[in-house]
Amino acid sequence: MSDVIVVATFVARPGHADAVETALRVPVAPTHAEDGCILYALHRGLGDPGTFVFIERWTSASALAVHAQRPWVTGLSAISDLLTGPPTVATYRALPDGDPEKGLL
Repeated sequence: MSDVIVVATFVARPGHADAVETALRVPVAPTHAEDGCILYALHRGLGDPGTFVFIERWTSASALAVHAQRPWVTGLSAISDLLTGPPTVATYRALPDGDPEKGLL
């Protein structure tokens, strides 16, 4: 079974992007220490600086499920009033091809 890739998108309400960024930085370090975390990287939109995306790579769906229950993840519900709506979270299976260093997150 291949790794699980996650793309989680958060969109800040106007005027709240910096506060959202601050809050989204909180889970980064503890997530990096979790079993099963291969990649957990936060990004901010260039054209839309109110949009934030986590790109994640996990060893398994079970590792991702454990991550979703961690307090630093569930605590993000505290910023729901700063967002335009709930985050969108999509999961994928990698289909690596070509150069292994360029074809896989």
